Amino acid sequence: MVTPAQARKRRTFAAIIAVVVVSGAFALSRDPRPAVTAAVATAAEATPSLAPAPSASSPGAFTSSRRMPPAWLAWISGSLPPGFARQAATTPALGAVVIVAGDTRWMSASHDADGTTVDRPEPPYRIPIDAFAVDPDAYAPFLPEAYRERVRAALSDGRAVLGRSSARLRRLDVGGSLTFDGGTVQVGAVVPDDVAGWSEMLVSRAVGAALGIVDDRYLLSMPPRPMIEPRFASIMASLIPGTNIRTVRPGGSSYMRIASGVHPPIVIKGVFGEFAAYPRSDDPAYLNMSPDWYDTHIVSRSVPLLGRVTCNEAFLPALSGALAEVEASGLGGKIHTYSGCYAARTIARSATAPPSYHAYGAAIDINAPENPYGATPTMDRRIVAIFERWGFLWGGNYLTPDGMHFEYGGPPHAAN
Repeated sequence: MVTPAQARKRRTFAAIIAVVVVSGAFALSRDPRPAVTAAVATAAEATPSLAPAPSASSPGAFTSSRRMPPAWLAWISGSLPPGFARQAATTPALGAVVIVAGDTRWMSASHDADGTTVDRPEPPYRIPIDAFAVDPDAYAPFLPEAYRERVRAALSDGRAVLGRSSARLRRLDVGGSLTFDGGTVQVGAVVPDDVAGWSEMLVSRAVGAALGIVDDRYLLSMPPRPMIEPRFASIMASLIPGTNIRTVRPGGSSYMRIASGVHPPIVIKGVFGEFAAYPRSDDPAYLNMSPDWYDTHIVSRSVPLLGRVTCNEAFLPALSGALAEVEASGLGGKIHTYSGCYAARTIARSATAPPSYHAYGAAIDINAPENPYGATPTMDRRIVAIFERWGFLWGGNYLTPDGMHFEYGGPPHAAN
């Protein structure tokens, strides 16, 4: 005779298998822009200790030059302090350095090289663009020789550099243009994604100042002599005392940029869809979202343990699978509260930061009262391990811990 407990376990196991099958079928039928698969060691603010890498074999895959010069990376939550760029440039042990500014800019229109409109959201909606700005000469040593002069010339001429994934999403090539409040920028080069810093648009410091790309976000360094990680971390700590700093060795992350351990916006857009939105007038860290995108991607469904949740439809199979496994493992009682999935806001509620994973409906917060932002996480590590098996990244590994938070990190391992 089957006991009630055995029956519950069998139903839960069946639910897990069903989710795996659905996840696999969904992966085969998705948009040609791929999900993200493999994992490498790194860290991020959104900074887990494992960062999935883009799939190089999927149709329309994200592109990498595979020949980036070896550079050390350093970044902090938010923006680097005033005077840091000058200090870094005059620190001999760092060798060549470049400071990269980054802010989200809101694109009102784009046109191809013939002047034909490609994107023009209905006002007041605009498209958030993850934009970086650099000094062309300082950035040049950090580029593969095959792209160095092309990128330097485009930036020096006041034109934008797009990564190939961004160019594909924007449906733009050289000669096309993007329009923002601060002006219109013509595309001067299209390069592999890593050459553009995994940004959606790279411009010079001069153009960045006109567009409002002014917050220094991260440093790249090529020391003149062999460097070890403790030494590099010590140098950074001396330049920014009393601050949590993330340092990454050359090749230590798929994304050598701020928030190096999580997927940048160009990757997340490829998985969960790109939206148009506009900042709320009362608080620009919160967004009014395009109804078309919301109706297409955001759904409310019941999931194990939590009941009804509102998330991106593409996010739900893995979420349901993780929670079903938590329940089957006898850990359901460890999940006490659900504090939301979809929330139309920016990262850390900063007006210049990219939209949060919550804005895509691709993150969930649980047990928030016991795991407040910035505090030492108390989340049961067995639950963390289950979510990680289902492709999630855990906020407890972030530079600023966010123990309640689980976000998309790649397809569920169980579905592979």
